[in-house]
Amino acid sequence: MNKITKDNLDEFIHYYHEFHDSYITNVNYNISESKIELLINVYWSGEPILKEDNTYQTNKIKMRMILDNVIQCNNKEMFAWDYIKEAFIKYIKLNNKELICFASDEQEPLIYIVCESIKYEEIKASW
Repeated sequence: MNKITKDNLDEFIHYYHEFHDSYITNVNYNISESKIELLINVYWSGEPILKEDNTYQTNKIKMRMILDNVIQCNNKEMFAWDYIKEAFIKYIKLNNKELICFASDEQEPLIYIVCESIKYEEIKASW
């Protein structure tokens, strides 16, 4: 698995196009280990390719994210039609500690998680 760091955060966000049009399909909680696993159908990744019919090949992938040492979590009821417009992923300070925040939106997130680290991997699964 890859880890999101301050050094690669901007590249990560750019490569996955801020998760635009993507869907969170699973939220798995491990309360005893303060860990949350997200499965996300990512619609845009890499460089989109303009096809002959003037539509884009968006390079859809499935991503698994592990959010470790969760400090805060808040989520609303999610439905199949709830997609991410622009994810909010930033390092923040909370109680004099630097943490990373993942939210499905900056203003009205369906899910908001503050944790110590985020690891991710693309997994082989179709959607």
